[in-house]
Formats: sequence, structure tokens, C-alpha cells
Amino acid sequence: MPERITGESFKPKALKAAEKYFKNVHMSQEQHIIFNEFVKIVLKYIKMDELAAKGIGWRAVSKWQLKHKRDLLGLEHETPDERIKSIDQLLNIVKDELIKILEDPNEKSLVDIVIEDILEFYRKEFAYR
Repeated sequence: MPERITGESFKPKALKAAEKYFKNVHMSQEQHIIFNEFVKIVLKYIKMDELAAKGIGWRAVSKWQLKHKRDLLGLEHETPDERIKSIDQLLNIVKDELIKILEDPNEKSLVDIVIEDILEFYRKEFAYR
């Protein structure tokens, strides 16, 4: 496993804002399970508060929903390939959010690895449900 990014690698105010953002989130039970699995992968590589990781993820979900004018519940009616494409789009927003608050741009490659691992995990565990 590659090295970890520490919480000190991110802008503290941005992490606190992400924590507050997540506290007001509502999602379906299945989405919650998938989301928490994604957060576990993030936290395996990036040392930060779990609420901050969830806030960053949920902010990305909100941006994805606005951009595509639909919510995550619609993924349940898509083919596995369509779901994978949608999750890949969503994860690219997560990646952008993480890079935006990263203090050390040299650690960007670890963010890339995190996103790749999450997408691969989604393909194996959830895309073909």
C-alpha cells in the first residue's frame, strides 16, 4: 500500500467546512452502505476526520446531482456499465474536491490511487447487483 496522506496535508478550514456539510445529509440505506464503504477506502489512505471525508464526498454527490440534473436513486435503474460511468463521474468530482484542499500538490498521485481503488471496489462489489 502506498504511503498515507496526513490530515495536515489539507487546509484545516476546508476540512471543518466539509464536516459541517455532512451533518445535514440524508440518503437511502443502500446509498449509505456504499458511501460508508467508499469513506473507509479514503480513510485507509488519507488521515482525516471521518466527518470531513463524508462531507467532501457528499459535497461531490450534490455537485454531481446538479450537473446531471438527477439524483443517485436513478442509478438503481441503470445498467452496470451506466452505473460505473456515473460513479466514475462522481469520483472525479471527489478527486477535484480533495486536490482543491490539498496543501502539498506533490501528494496528488495518492489522491489518484484512492479514486482508482474506490472505482475498482465499486465495480467488484456493487455495480452488478
